[in-house]
Amino acid sequence: MNPSNNSSRKDKGMALLMALFLTLLAGLLVTPILDRAVFHHNDAFREQRYITALHLAEAGIEDGIWHLSYDKEDEWTGWDVSNDEVYEKNRSTFYDTSGNAVGEFEIEILNPIPLGTQIDIGPLGSALPFPIISNSEPTIIATAGIPDIETVGSEVRVIEVEAKARTVFSLGLFSDEDLELGGTTVVDSFDSRDGFYGVGGNIYSNGDAGSNHDILLNGTPIIDGDASAGGSVVLVGNNAEITGEVEGGMTKIDLPPVNTLVDAAKLENDNADIPQAVKSNGQLVDAFNPSTGELNVVSGATLTLPGGTQDNPKVYYLSSSNLGGNSNLIVDGHVVIFTDGDLDWNGGTVVNNGGSGPPERLMIYSSGTLDTDITINGGAGYAGVIYAPDAHITLTGGGDIYGAAVGGKVDVSGNGEFHYDEALGDVGLIAFFEVNEWNEKPRPWETASTSETSPTWQ
Repeated sequence: MNPSNNSSRKDKGMALLMALFLTLLAGLLVTPILDRAVFHHNDAFREQRYITALHLAEAGIEDGIWHLSYDKEDEWTGWDVSNDEVYEKNRSTFYDTSGNAVGEFEIEILNPIPLGTQIDIGPLGSALPFPIISNSEPTIIATAGIPDIETVGSEVRVIEVEAKARTVFSLGLFSDEDLELGGTTVVDSFDSRDGFYGVGGNIYSNGDAGSNHDILLNGTPIIDGDASAGGSVVLVGNNAEITGEVEGGMTKIDLPPVNTLVDAAKLENDNADIPQAVKSNGQLVDAFNPSTGELNVVSGATLTLPGGTQDNPKVYYLSSSNLGGNSNLIVDGHVVIFTDGDLDWNGGTVVNNGGSGPPERLMIYSSGTLDTDITINGGAGYAGVIYAPDAHITLTGGGDIYGAAVGGKVDVSGNGEFHYDEALGDVGLIAFFEVNEWNEKPRPWETASTSETSPTWQ
C-alpha cells in the first residue's frame, strides 16, 4: 500500500470531520442569534406601539381639554353627556391619513360641570345662568391601545390629568388685538384678600400682560410680570422693562362672547333702583335716563349705585355712560353692569372707592365692537373688572386702576399704574382649561391583578 494514499485519505477524513463540526457549531450558534434578532425586532415593534399608544392617549387628553374649553353649546359630538358627573367618549378607532386603523382610544371626563356661584338673568324672568365665580377642576382620563384596547398583546397606555379652568379675569391685562403700553405705566399685582394694595407688603410681581397679537411698549412702561403674545413683544426704545418671562408665538386664546347676556340684561335688570346723584351743594340731580338707558353723572356729583351680595348682585344695563370730571361713583355692594355702548369715565372720577372696592364688586361686561370705546381715566382711582372681548378699552390718566381688563383692543397710557388683583383668578366666565397635573396610570390588567379591591377602568 502506498503510504501517500493513506495519508491523503486521512487528511480528507479529518477535513470532513472538521467541516461537520463547524457546520454543527454554526447551527448551534445561528439559532440563538436568530432568536436574539427576532427578539430585538419584536421588542422594537412593541416599543414603537408603546410610544404610539402614549401619543394617542395624549391626543385623547387634548380632545377632552378642547371640548371643555370650546364646546359650550352642548355640541359634544360623539360623546355621552347624559350623566352630569362623567362625560364619556365611547371607544373609537383612530385612522392614519391613508385610512388604515392605527389603534383605539376612549375618554372620560369626571366632574365636567363648572363649579362656583351663578346668578340667573333673562327676559321676563327666564333663567339665563351667568357665572360670578367659576372654580372647576375636572379630571380627564384617556385610554389608548395599539392595535386595540382589549386584545392580549396590545400596548395600552392610560393617562390621567387634572385640568383647571382659567377665567377671563385670570388673564389680568389682555387684548385680543395689539396691547399697547406707553408713558410711564406700571403693571404689577396685589391680592385684595390680603387687604389694600401696598399695605403690609401687598405688592406682587404677577402683573401679567398678554395679547393674541403683539404687545407694543413705547416710553418707559414697566411690566412687573410676564408678557405673552400670539405675535411679538416689541420694545420701542430701550427704556421699557419686563421683569418676568417674555414669550411670543403663543397659542391664541378665544374670548367667549357676552352678547346673549347683554341682550338678556336689557330686558331683566335692576335699573329702576338707580337713584339720583347728589351734587356738592346737596342738590339732587337725575343721573339715569330710563327711556334711553344712559347713565350720566355731572362733574362734581356723587352717585351711589345700590349693590347686592356676591350670590345675588344687582344687575344693570347701560346703553352708554358718561362720568364728568371729579365725580364719584360709589358701589354699595356687588354690581354687574352690562353694556353695548360707549363708557366715558373722565379724569378725577373716583369709581368703587378708588381702590378699596375691592375690584370684584364692580364687573363691567360689554358686547360692543371695536368702534365701541370704554375709556377709564383713572385720575383719582378706579377699582373694578372690565370684560369687553370685541370693544376698545383705553386706560389712561395719572391715577391707579385696580382689577383686571380684557378687551378686543387695549391701550394703556399716562403715568398711572395698573394693579392686577390676584383674587380674581376664579372670577368671571371660563376662558379655557389647562393641564394642572399629569399622571400615567397602571394599565387595566395591571391594576386588576394588584388587588381585588383595586379600581378597574371601564
